[in-house]
Amino acid sequence: MLLDVPQSPGRVPVAIYIASPGADPDGLLEAHCRQYAETREWVVTAVFTDSGPLPPMEERMGWSDVQNALTAGTARGVVTWTRSMVAESAEAWERLTVRLGELAWFLAAGALDTPGQALYGRGSAGPGRGGNRAPEQGSFSPRAAPPTRH
Repeated sequence: MLLDVPQSPGRVPVAIYIASPGADPDGLLEAHCRQYAETREWVVTAVFTDSGPLPPMEERMGWSDVQNALTAGTARGVVTWTRSMVAESAEAWERLTVRLGELAWFLAAGALDTPGQALYGRGSAGPGRGGNRAPEQGSFSPRAAPPTRH
């Protein structure tokens, strides 16, 4: 969901991304992500969610919407509550943050967890038991040139 937020010079626009294994994403997690962003003087311009049994990252509609927001310049970064919402291992998190950084975007998590030992987002299916897969190498494919830095 894109928000009608006026752009302020010097403030970085970000999208919030919440992945919840339950039927409905927890509004409290969005509030925590929003507070994390606003504390850093980032402007939340969009909120995207995926819920229910979570497929691999490249198949998630909410994550696809995040990619579109980054490509369109609506957001220059992504805030999620935990790293395990987008990666199942520390290595997968690192690959994803590096890949986004190479496109002049960033990814931040409001709470520190260790993917694979999640604080939230894995439900009963943990690593090795059908839990979420890590993002595939090269699964992020922008549709336009990344925004330029000023």
